Amino acid sequence: MGGYIDRSQGVQGVLDPLEVHVVTFADDGHRFALVVADLICVNVDVVDRIRTAMRGIGVSSCWVAATHTHASPEAGCYPGGGATPRPVGDRLVAASLGAARQAMAAEGAARLGATRTLVPGLAGRRNLADPPPMDIPVDTIVVSAGTDVVGLIVISPVHPTVLPADNNQVSADLSGGIRRALSAPGRWVVVATGAAGDISTRHTRQGHGRPEADRLGARVANRVEPSPPAGHHPAVPVVRPPVSRNVRLRPKQPAELDVPDRPTPQVGDDRIRLVLQQGLRIAEEQAARQRTEPYVVEVAAVDLDGVTVVAVPGELFLELGEAIRSAAADQASDVVVLGYANGYLGYLPARDTPPCYETYASPVSAGSGEILVEAAVEAAVEAARDRDRSRRNSA
Repeated sequence: MGGYIDRSQGVQGVLDPLEVHVVTFADDGHRFALVVADLICVNVDVVDRIRTAMRGIGVSSCWVAATHTHASPEAGCYPGGGATPRPVGDRLVAASLGAARQAMAAEGAARLGATRTLVPGLAGRRNLADPPPMDIPVDTIVVSAGTDVVGLIVISPVHPTVLPADNNQVSADLSGGIRRALSAPGRWVVVATGAAGDISTRHTRQGHGRPEADRLGARVANRVEPSPPAGHHPAVPVVRPPVSRNVRLRPKQPAELDVPDRPTPQVGDDRIRLVLQQGLRIAEEQAARQRTEPYVVEVAAVDLDGVTVVAVPGELFLELGEAIRSAAADQASDVVVLGYANGYLGYLPARDTPPCYETYASPVSAGSGEILVEAAVEAAVEAARDRDRSRRNSA
């Protein structure tokens, strides 16, 4: 199983089935598919396989994202990304194709809007021993047909890790709890994970089983108020190809990886102390590999009926996800940040992040988070401009 370093055994059963969801968006010229899988991560090898297979059934462009559940089979979730185990990749490709065919068969006229909900008591900064309360911003893309809400895409910037390291049953974990809480007749629900690199339920959960995932899922559902977008949409929806940026990030330098003599920070929380020690071991393993070539990752943005979605291939800190939203807000309204998408690089902390598990385990040099944010903002702005040009041309 993936996610926790201190796991001692593999999959032994099923707590709730892992799911793969596909939503398609199409007009006369382009069809875009969003795939969201209950996996710890998706790497570029399996993303490429899915994109190739999707083109064969009429999908022009495709994103693949993982919910980052830690109760799934290992899928190559290592700093810098690893190879996807063939059996996992084969099943993911097949499930994605099957779900895409169903989505395409069910396509109909719809409009999109975005809402943001602040959810207190859901999660907090996981590496603080005594964190202050946080209101977690949960974004929802509302899909409506006339006055009916027919679908929801919920993006939660929280590690979906209610189940503990000694759990050996597969589960969607918190993402599944949110899905179940929001499900309703005649309405589909997809739950993805946003900029959750430093946010988890470590200090807010009251248990470690499915009932607790359902309790926290209900907390989200009680705050989300899905309704059709208000106001008049000025134009017919136009689906444009996503805008992509290849970003080169420098691997950690020798000085950043020189950790054997660095004392482990003293904290009172035993779990945080253990995780810090695990991060130091990961840093030492990276130092032994002595990587010199840069990591090249894809950052992308797509405009969906006025909602600009940004895809980041790793674990972005919440503050950096918010930086993308605020920097692009003037030219791209309703910006939603999707994490763990189209590849897996690992943690992408901010330049001034204090030493913690995420900074130790990150494969890239300090300041990489800000570099990625800059590229993401450029992609979001260009995607919004493409939308505006297309609307003018179709008017």
